[in-house]
Amino acid sequence: MGVCAECGGPELGFLGINHKSTCSLKPQKIASPRCSECGATKIGGGINHNSRCSKKVVAAVDGYARSIADVCKEGMQGVLPMRSSSPPLPHVPLPSGMDLLKGGATVQMPAVKESMIERLLSALASVINGDRAKVSQITSPVTIRAFRKMSELEQISLINQIWNAVSTTHPFRPQGKDMSDPSSDALDGKVLPTSMCPISPGQSQFKKRLKGQPFKEFGIGFRVDGSDQSSINRVLSNGMTQQRLNSAFMLGNSRGLRLDRTVMMEQSTARCWTGNNDIFNETAICVSRNFLGGTAFPERKTEGKCFLWAIDVANLNGFDTETHQLGLPNSRQWRPGEKAFRSIPTTNLVGYIEINRYGAPKSGGWRVKIPKDANWTYVNQPAVKVRKYLEDELAAWRSDQVYTIPSSYDFAT
Repeated sequence: MGVCAECGGPELGFLGINHKSTCSLKPQKIASPRCSECGATKIGGGINHNSRCSKKVVAAVDGYARSIADVCKEGMQGVLPMRSSSPPLPHVPLPSGMDLLKGGATVQMPAVKESMIERLLSALASVINGDRAKVSQITSPVTIRAFRKMSELEQISLINQIWNAVSTTHPFRPQGKDMSDPSSDALDGKVLPTSMCPISPGQSQFKKRLKGQPFKEFGIGFRVDGSDQSSINRVLSNGMTQQRLNSAFMLGNSRGLRLDRTVMMEQSTARCWTGNNDIFNETAICVSRNFLGGTAFPERKTEGKCFLWAIDVANLNGFDTETHQLGLPNSRQWRPGEKAFRSIPTTNLVGYIEINRYGAPKSGGWRVKIPKDANWTYVNQPAVKVRKYLEDELAAWRSDQVYTIPSSYDFAT
């Protein structure tokens, strides 16, 4: 039996000599190949590179075969809809949504026009407010390639189908005087009473002020519209009109929506989201049936001087958002009571007061001050009983203190 001349290790049959670990004659194992970039080792037929390694060989992906919905990063917070193109994914690899809609143009597959991309992204990004399953049934069968091959009319038709899946249409029919107005004095129900005020001026605790159903009796709605003299002049000259009709506003940084040439521009109907039954505010002129709710406009985060308007809606045809939401599952019920109208003519403007908004607390709700020297500036002289109602409502709220309206008085949970 042989032994190693250096370390004296014995021979173990067919296994060979069992050298000691320090012996220079001990055969060395051949190291497995390793990637110099990601450090991955060889497994089977090749190196299993890290997914983001530049040396990884990736199978080609046909991005144009993906669903048209994939061009939009729907649901991303803080993303204006028409700027919500999906980002590129280099490790897939997959181009951005914008590149998939415009890049590699051919006669058979032309680039989609910029304006059409904005219409498409506006609809797709709004899926977060609607019925996702219903939208998926529409978008899943349509590839990006197929959309690019469509005519403009066919593209508009698909976009309209998406809008009809995320929102429902509601004609402006019942008059304001026929809309709902709760008779209960309770402040803890699904909706709030119409006439409310602080327990005492300056205190952020509230009670029902006037008994009965003041909205049905007086037909007055409240909303904030404008913050300077030019806005007062605009309202006095043109009344109040739907924001969707102002394309510059809709395309701007506040909204970032392109609705032109789509069903969303049908101004004879209001739209509600299918996800929560809340109204799409830009499709109607919304008012609150109570003074408190009117101070929440235009947004909870609003700060600075604003003008709160009293509006005669008794004989205006509208849509009773409040009644629509009651009883529907997943409704985002606005407790002050929302009523929506196609427009507010100048003849229905009653008057306005100046108020001050202080944004919204982190816990929700909003902050507002009704100055102690606030007075109604009447545009069209109201009936004696309506004037008394407005004067008494204002008197109950005047204070040098800022009111904090809690989130519990905003949307029902």
